Amino acid sequence: MLIMKLTVLGNRSPYPTKDAACSGYLLQSGEQKILIDVGPGTLSNLQQIIPFYQLDAIIISHLHQDHCLDLLPMHYGMAKSIEQGKREEALAVYLPFDGGDELQFIQAKVGDEFHLQQITQETELKLENLKVSFQRSNHPKECYAIKVDDGAKQFVYTADTGWDESLVEFAMNVDLLLAEASLLEKDSQYTKAGHLTVKQATQLGIEAQVGKVLLTHFWPEYEQSQVAAEIPEAEIEVELARVLEEYSF
Repeated sequence: MLIMKLTVLGNRSPYPTKDAACSGYLLQSGEQKILIDVGPGTLSNLQQIIPFYQLDAIIISHLHQDHCLDLLPMHYGMAKSIEQGKREEALAVYLPFDGGDELQFIQAKVGDEFHLQQITQETELKLENLKVSFQRSNHPKECYAIKVDDGAKQFVYTADTGWDESLVEFAMNVDLLLAEASLLEKDSQYTKAGHLTVKQATQLGIEAQVGKVLLTHFWPEYEQSQVAAEIPEAEIEVELARVLEEYSF
């Protein structure tokens, strides 16, 4: 049986800190290497694990810059890698075609080294042994939670979202839930901007009866000890995502 591995490349939002990049996660299953989100700083961290030209696909949850900006410098490297024969074909990049300025900017900047493909809630991808599906999240920007199923194990990434009961069903019984936990309770008024508190992210995992919750997408000015202190008692395992840590399931 294949083991899925998730490596956290970044866990901060909306900007990197001196020791942590923005959202980016490398998911590996067998020979498949999928990059989920590619925020500022993640390209550098990715290359501590694998060369970027060995990726099989990139999936971008939404086009806020803290989730997609490193796609732009990567396109220079990918184009050069194809030119040098390190890679034979364009890399598939799946992302929302939301019609915003960010999409137009990306489309104008990148070239044939990337094959940009639209995702919607109805999209289902088959990437070798992996089935990928999507659920629209509760966020002002068109944004999708992402589920990856290898036939034995399941993984869900909430991406950016406020509380949404449909995400409970989407994440039901998965082995690993990577949940955004942007806010402490003292800042809970900002949940209306489409984000979860630490307690809400944990509650999502509890209601979905997942195997483990990995919290991410932390406000840069929070101390990690502050975030950890707000994790409520739960019968499921809950921990903070650590940059460059690998989680197998």
